Amino acid sequence: MPKKPELDIFLQPKQKEAFYKSFETPVMFYGGAKGGGKSFLVRARELYRRLTFPNTNGLILRKTYPELISNHIRKFWVEYPFTRKWYNKSEKTIYYPNGSTTEFSYLQHTDDVYNFQGREYEDITIDEITQHEEDVFKILRSSNRTTNVNIKPTIFLTGNPGGPGMAWVKRIFVDRNFNDGEIPDDFDFVQAKVWDNKLLLQNDPQYITRLKGLPEDQRRAYLDGDWDIFSGQVFSEFRRQYHVIDPIIPSKSFTHFLWIDWGYSEKSACAIYLAALIPQTTQDGREFNRVIVYKEWYGNQKHPNEWAEIVYRGCKQIGIKPKRCYTDPAIHSSQQSGEQSIAKLFEWKWKELNDGLWVRAEKGANSGSASRVNRVGMLHNWLSFAYDGMPYILFTKNCENLIRTLPLLVYDENQPETYDTSMEDHGTDAITYGLSKIKFVDASSGVREFVLDGSVKRARLFDENGDGLAIDMKAFRKMI
Repeated sequence: MPKKPELDIFLQPKQKEAFYKSFETPVMFYGGAKGGGKSFLVRARELYRRLTFPNTNGLILRKTYPELISNHIRKFWVEYPFTRKWYNKSEKTIYYPNGSTTEFSYLQHTDDVYNFQGREYEDITIDEITQHEEDVFKILRSSNRTTNVNIKPTIFLTGNPGGPGMAWVKRIFVDRNFNDGEIPDDFDFVQAKVWDNKLLLQNDPQYITRLKGLPEDQRRAYLDGDWDIFSGQVFSEFRRQYHVIDPIIPSKSFTHFLWIDWGYSEKSACAIYLAALIPQTTQDGREFNRVIVYKEWYGNQKHPNEWAEIVYRGCKQIGIKPKRCYTDPAIHSSQQSGEQSIAKLFEWKWKELNDGLWVRAEKGANSGSASRVNRVGMLHNWLSFAYDGMPYILFTKNCENLIRTLPLLVYDENQPETYDTSMEDHGTDAITYGLSKIKFVDASSGVREFVLDGSVKRARLFDENGDGLAIDMKAFRKMI
């Protein structure tokens, strides 16, 4: 057997961490920002695996053939020139002397993934996974197998925030929010940013300057690795560190609301929220409204009676009775089966449980496209920063589905002033049906300015102890 070439591979700390973890983890995701050295690690890892384990097969995938050529094939020859003599150009495959292979391919269209069904690869690498839908990953994973007892099959993924696959990648690797059948220990994420790539910064010291010069949404995604921001995002002003607070229960003295977007099917959801209107006053006497969305019920395939009871008992448990309930107007129409409207079913169940009227289900803003444009504009206002330096609307951490889905909404290609309704928009629909019934009062007129993340925002007020005056926390209880 030919002698195995000596490999001289230098890995930086984050690359090395992902390199070794990937051998024991079925699915490893590396990256999350520009300049982290993802592509180099892809090639180094692939060559190491093929030369270390004879008679094994690896697959490296990109979205398009030009990307495949420029990002991997040509660079393979520069970094590891001895492999070029083993390369079959027509098959785009390296045939190693030890019986292993590295196949280069691309998936320009989702349906192209079916070309790989029935094949067997010990290692599959998908470079820039966020360019692909989840079905691509699921189908390819069925080809990640082996009969070789000396090697564990692995999938290695790289990517940045943004792209059609961002939602599912973020769900699994960033939020660690798993569906039925997904095993948490099968997935790991090593985030690398440009600061982790010392060689890049040494060779191209202006790279960070160029990233800092990008538009804000791209800068936050590519430089900071912020998974709550990306190009094409509708609500780019949403920032987890400012809009999301610890779970609390506002005082009964505030006005509390229920907001509902109804959905039953497997690909839909019923999103229900408890929110409180918090009247605020600035130091100079100006009044404005703030809303805290503090409890969430989210799921599907439950009858309205089931949801009504869950919500009723959940409110009773925390001692809150909502004053008004606003819903999608569509659920006030009679059902095709002849059964009473969804809204009436909610009301009747609440009346039965309460032994009398509890709260009426009223129509919120219309659900049509024209109304949706207005609701988008309205939510932009609520997400903005008030005079005290805090957003007009806040979400508690336990509203996890709303926090997960709201920042992922992208603009509709045919109606660019609103969001794409094919996405998971149930939480956003629910809160905008309700917010449309609350007056937005802007307290920003004539205020001082301060800088927040490089952007000019409104000034925060402080008391004599230096504490922010935005909310009197004595009026709240911690969520149990």
